[in-house]
Amino acid sequence: MDSPDQDFFKNYKPLHVPHKYDAGASLQDNVIFALAYLEYATAPQVAEKLDSLEPKTDHAILLQEVRQVLEGLFKKGLIKGDDETERQYNLSKILVQNSGKADPLF
Repeated sequence: MDSPDQDFFKNYKPLHVPHKYDAGASLQDNVIFALAYLEYATAPQVAEKLDSLEPKTDHAILLQEVRQVLEGLFKKGLIKGDDETERQYNLSKILVQNSGKADPLF
């Protein structure tokens, strides 16, 4: 039996971050890989990274597609971004471990 929330789960599941670039992967996977590699980047920076990995692509079209992917992920809340004119995106990874300690459960 299908859950009534199945469409929601499909659209808002956590991002999978590929460990390497794959020319046969979806554009979204490659955009996420490039963003993870760069840590913080604008759409032109992500497009430039992808262009360096596969230089035969049309840069103007690639930039437009990268903008669409990043903005779509941002609007869904799957990635973070600032409010600047040229938005800088990131994957919201925790880079610094918590300094506190957990209270005992019992």
